[in-house]
Amino acid sequence: MKCKVRKSERGFTLVETLASLGVFALAAGAIGSLLVTQTRLETSNALATTVTSLAAKELEDLRSLDYGSIPGSRTSTTTIANVKYTVTSTATFDTPGPQMASITTTVSWTEPSGSKTYTVNAIYTDVTR
Repeated sequence: MKCKVRKSERGFTLVETLASLGVFALAAGAIGSLLVTQTRLETSNALATTVTSLAAKELEDLRSLDYGSIPGSRTSTTTIANVKYTVTSTATFDTPGPQMASITTTVSWTEPSGSKTYTVNAIYTDVTR
């Protein structure tokens, strides 16, 4: 017995359904990849903000010292949110001129994409009255 198909009862064919699922899978894969990349960048940016803050704090700590009390080199380690940061400062005196110190502060850490460093250079001078 033949079954008559009414025009109002027509649906999607198997090929149309598979094509739709394929397009959906491609879109979902692209969005998933985008979300993973966004999460990695967000983590990296949060770490960079922390590193900038640590470098600024170190330079301010050195700035609070008298010119003659600035150490030639010092290193400290701190852990924030399970990430270990190493802060190293090196002072070169009478550079670039007399009674001036060129200070290089480097912050090192390891993130999922590998080891990173952030360096800040500053020049301090002996202020006498």
